Amino acid sequence: MTKVLNRTVGIADLASRLAEEQDISKVKARIILDRVRDKMVAELTAGHRVNFFGLGVLEVRDTKPKIGRNPKTGQQIAIPARKKVIFKASKHLKESI
Repeated sequence: MTKVLNRTVGIADLASRLAEEQDISKVKARIILDRVRDKMVAELTAGHRVNFFGLGVLEVRDTKPKIGRNPKTGQQIAIPARKKVIFKASKHLKESI
């Protein structure tokens, strides 16, 4: 039976790998990744979709207001409309996993 590793890869890990593969400093790689993240946030905030070819699409969607329930008391609670970020994996990513 194959053991599944469920390790989270953080920005520091990505920066380290990028630096090694591209022969640049870890600091420069971290700056690049931080700027890409900032641009993604700016585009999503402006209402645009962010498409990563071969990976997937990030987009902001509106949720409708709804009535929820407090699980402890059973009391009904009004849940307001909000925005949420959705990631839709590409066909290539789905097939790769």
